[in-house]
Amino acid sequence: MSTSSIDIGRILADETILTLVAQPVVDLRRAEVVGYEILSRFQLESRLPPDRVFAEAARQGLAEELEAFVVERALRLAKSVPPNCFVAINVDPDHLISPRVTEVIRRHGSLAGLVFELTEHRAIDDLPAVLQACELLRKRGALIAVDDAGSGYSGLRQILELRPQILKVDRELVTNLHEDDAKRALIQMLGELAGRLDAWLLAEGVENEAELSLLRQLGVPLAQGYFLGRPSAPFSSITAEAHDVLDGAPSSIRNTAMVYSVVEPAVLCREGDGWPEGKLALRVSGKARPIGMRVVDAHGEHVRSEHELLRVKRESLLTAVAQRAATRVDALRWDPLICVDDRGDVIGIVRMPRLVCALAESEAAPSGYSSRG
Repeated sequence: MSTSSIDIGRILADETILTLVAQPVVDLRRAEVVGYEILSRFQLESRLPPDRVFAEAARQGLAEELEAFVVERALRLAKSVPPNCFVAINVDPDHLISPRVTEVIRRHGSLAGLVFELTEHRAIDDLPAVLQACELLRKRGALIAVDDAGSGYSGLRQILELRPQILKVDRELVTNLHEDDAKRALIQMLGELAGRLDAWLLAEGVENEAELSLLRQLGVPLAQGYFLGRPSAPFSSITAEAHDVLDGAPSSIRNTAMVYSVVEPAVLCREGDGWPEGKLALRVSGKARPIGMRVVDAHGEHVRSEHELLRVKRESLLTAVAQRAATRVDALRWDPLICVDDRGDVIGIVRMPRLVCALAESEAAPSGYSSRG
């Protein structure tokens, strides 16, 4: 079937033509699925890749309609995702500001646990409008991801503007990673960039044990690919082969001191409530998503806005967290860090003096020592 013979109107009128599958996203340190990327499959007379179907929709002037159709189906599917897992939905950046797609997302309500994944295959036509749309999505609880990082210089500039919470490594950089020193160096560079942006690095296209093992050694926290789990009818688990590789990591890797050893409870207040008098406190919206913090120190009280908060996962390495904190501006460098779960909800706080002490103890301890506070 040629693309010119695809009847996009028939796809929009018949939901059975579109099938959604979900590919697992795996936390490489815990060997657990923490999210799923929703992918489109079109049941046509001749099987065509989704990008060709979307290209034909654009040629017919129906690109926004098809995007809205797929996003609406994906949002419905997201309601049945397993606990403590996010759902990533691909959206063309320019369609993110189209009325049809905007209305579909608006009707969904809370966006907690959702990730909107933007492609960087080309320059964004109206970057200021897309930035504004992304900020509105964040305020409703969503995260922003940028796809195929490292595939172009214009994309890197857009990354700095978009400030995504998830940075996806272009699959071409992952292919045969274990055989290419330049690819390893570039992934390490992207990891440094992700740390400066307070984002998670996610490697896609992991096809074999060698690639997975090296990504783990490089400290990449998240990954997806056929070796970890194929796209399938929602929702599948990590493959036995990948689990064996990750579970068999050296004890020196598994037992490295992590953030959970220094987390302590946080005082929370809801949106619209006043700050509790004289206390360090977090302001949260929705279930428990941090949107502000009041810091009390020797110089008085300071209120931090949402974009000034540094969020970390409980399984993050103390060394990596300390490096991220050390690169912050002087005014924020010693602020407490916010420990969050996979959905971005507050678990507790990490005070910098306690983190530094724990880091020093772990460095001084014998190999294999795990600090647990």
